[in-house]
Amino acid sequence: MHIVIIGAGQVGSFIARNLCIEHDIIVIENDQETAERLRESYDVIVMQGDGEDISVLKEAQIEKAAILLAVSGDDRTNIMASTYSATLGVPKIIVRVRNPNFLEYPKLIKNVDISVVHPWEIISEKIASLIGSPFAWKTETLAMGKIKMFKLKVEDNTPIVGITLAELGTPKAWIFVAVSRNGQISIPTGETKIQTGDYVFALGVPEILGKLKELFGVHEQEIKSAVVVGGGRLGRGAARLLAKNNISTKLIESNPERARKAAEDLDNVLVFKGDATDTDTLKEAGIESADYFMALTGDDENNVLSALLARNLGAKRTAVLYTKPDYIDVIEAIGVDRAISVRLSVANEILSLLHMHGVAHVALVEEGRAEVLEFDIKPETKIIGTPLKDVDFPEGSIVGIVLRGEEVIIPRGNYIAALGDRVVIFTLPEAVRKVERILGQ
Repeated sequence: MHIVIIGAGQVGSFIARNLCIEHDIIVIENDQETAERLRESYDVIVMQGDGEDISVLKEAQIEKAAILLAVSGDDRTNIMASTYSATLGVPKIIVRVRNPNFLEYPKLIKNVDISVVHPWEIISEKIASLIGSPFAWKTETLAMGKIKMFKLKVEDNTPIVGITLAELGTPKAWIFVAVSRNGQISIPTGETKIQTGDYVFALGVPEILGKLKELFGVHEQEIKSAVVVGGGRLGRGAARLLAKNNISTKLIESNPERARKAAEDLDNVLVFKGDATDTDTLKEAGIESADYFMALTGDDENNVLSALLARNLGAKRTAVLYTKPDYIDVIEAIGVDRAISVRLSVANEILSLLHMHGVAHVALVEEGRAEVLEFDIKPETKIIGTPLKDVDFPEGSIVGIVLRGEEVIIPRGNYIAALGDRVVIFTLPEAVRKVERILGQ
């Protein structure tokens, strides 16, 4: 499939890297250094030029493209490129728009399937998910909302420590598909023994969260108080959501103008002007008794440091927003409870939109160290009629869930794929190509 990507920033290059093996990718990037870096790193064609220049688009063979991804850092470029591409006949366009004032513009483009991705909307949903399900380290929604993937941390007092997966039995509506240990993700077997400090990934229907809490011996206490760092759009949105849920909420912002705006905008939220990496500021905001601390600024270092301080001062749960992929290891190592990756969240939203147009990738996990793929079983799919135990799936992959109409199946060795089944697979990157070949994509 011929796909044109405008913008080789964090999101554009990340998606290009993950699609270039199976698809014909051309990336348009205005900055010479960024373009050269991507060209040297991955097997993609990178054109240096302006994405809103129609001659550059034509040179990228935009008229042959099945999909345009306009994900540069400039809203105007993305919107103009989408407009031109629509006139040249591109059937599917995905455009990233940051400024909420511009969100309606792409929707005015007629006679084309266009999807608008608004990063702060996506991150806000992630924050809401953390507030609604504080037990889960991360959640991903799959299979049109019918399946969820939960990332869960194994603590010292977790009842399943030292128990093998075989000893846990065979649950009907969920399955552990991966274990992350010391930064390394592996596909577990029945002999895999759960250890303190592990992160486990469970696939299943959304309702399994209650069962997982029981399995992990978790008795969640109600969130009564929270401290949010960051008076920008995200921080204000999180504070507003917390206050709306009758949670006593305080917000810390170092910039005087932003602090003033937050105080004016937010009802029932106490705003402090100060530095969240300063112990006195955190104490003044009542961090010692806070049930939840969220660092949502645009500064990764500030977010991580303030969360570490908050945790040491008594905050019961901590969450941080981050953009640099290497930070996930640091965040887990220092004991921060939750992390939201801007890049991964936006990329996964785009991949879920691409899935409806023949791209198997649905979600990237742990900054691309693993992936979730979804396949619909079609007449030409090679494994129809063959028991799963006789299919040579590669090491590093697991068939996690099958949806057959409204029925959720945890496939065992005797599972036989039927026409119309939707198969959800958790896989390490090195196994992706073989999985796609097996499933006839």
